[in-house]
This record gives sequence, C-alpha cells and structure tokens, in this order.
Amino acid sequence: MSRLLVASGLAGSLVLPVSAQDPTKTLPESYQVQLDNDHVRVVRVHYDAGAKLPEHTHPPGTTVYVYLNDSDGVVFRHVGNSTRAVTRPPVRAGGVRVASGGEEHHTAENPASTPSDFLRVWFKTDNGGERNLRRRLSPTDDTFENKQMRITRLNVTADKSISVDTAQEPALLVSLPSGDTRWIDRGQQVPLTAGAFLRIDFLTKPGTPQRGAPRRSARHPIEGVPYAGPPGTP
Repeated sequence: MSRLLVASGLAGSLVLPVSAQDPTKTLPESYQVQLDNDHVRVVRVHYDAGAKLPEHTHPPGTTVYVYLNDSDGVVFRHVGNSTRAVTRPPVRAGGVRVASGGEEHHTAENPASTPSDFLRVWFKTDNGGERNLRRRLSPTDDTFENKQMRITRLNVTADKSISVDTAQEPALLVSLPSGDTRWIDRGQQVPLTAGAFLRIDFLTKPGTPQRGAPRRSARHPIEGVPYAGPPGTP
C-alpha cells in the first residue's frame, strides 16, 4: 500500500507517493523513461496487442498524454478503494489528453489487435490552482492553455523553417509521430526543420521535490533521448 507524503507551505504543491510499483522499474518492456528533469518526467508507453499488465502505480498531479499511433480502447482496472474499470476510447496519432488527479493504481489491458504507443508527460511544476482537469485535443486542435502549461501544435513545411524561442519559460518539444523529445531551457532559440511537433511551455515553477517521487537519472539527460523501441521490437 502506498504511503502518501503531503508537501506543506507551497500553494498547489503535489502529493507524491512512496511506492514500490513504479512501472518503469517493474514493467520496463512497457514503460521507459525518455526524459527526466526538475520540471517534467516523460515516460514512453508501449502496449503490445493483447497485452495484460499487472498492478502498477502512477503518481498524482497533472499529466499530458500524447498519442503516437491510431489505437483502439485500452481497459484500466483500478485497484484499492476504487475497483472500477475504465476503457480509454480509441485514439488517433497526434491526439492529446490533459488530465489531473490523484495517484492511479491499476492494471492495464490492450484487447485490440494492434499495439498502443503514447507518451505520459508528468508535470513536476506547481499546478497554478488547476484541479480535476479533463481535456482532449484532436490532431487538428492547435492550442490549449491554462495557468500551468501552454500546448501549441507546430507544422513546418519543407520550404520553411521556424525557431522555437523560450525567452519567458522553458519548453518541451515533441516530434510527431516518432515521440522523440527535446528539452529547451529558458532563453534558448532552437531552429526547426520540416516536420510536425508539439510544443509544451511550462508556465509555473517546479514544486519542492519529495521523497518517493520519481527521481531524475543520469541515464536520461535533460536534452532527452531518441526512442529505440521496446525490447524485441524492430
């Protein structure tokens, strides 16, 4: 059972779990840390067709889900005080979901004949008072903004180039549909060539690190790492 520690003295601070069921450690074939710093932790998720994953835990707070392929519904069966089953509806490549809430403790099943690939972008920053957030963005929705984040869809044609300027706040850049990520510190300017991207600006400061939260690893530098695919996947 997870023991929760509540950070005090910081408005909008996160409640972070002490848990032995971090899926990046217990289920590394399906959950791989792709980027980890003081603002964000990005986990690449891969569910094989027909996969059934045992119990595992995700931390509370705000998470942005970036879907990398078209896939059918995935079933999450919650464990603990709530034992309800929730089916994620079919998603399209480039779609985004923004959600906030408490710790998630569940199993996962992909009953479809195709795999499901997506990013879990977990915010370590102050939530700005945003609670119970639920928002879906289709692949054609260009922007979303609240007190904690700004999401902008960027499409760069072959005959043009643009620059990402982070004069005011740092940003995470996600390439689509590969899911490769790059962290851009405040005050940087990064040129972009042809491609589709999501830019996620971080509008609030990091919260106070708490014991039991996922820790940044030297294996996952701030700039991010290209994704090589789950073990055994070409």
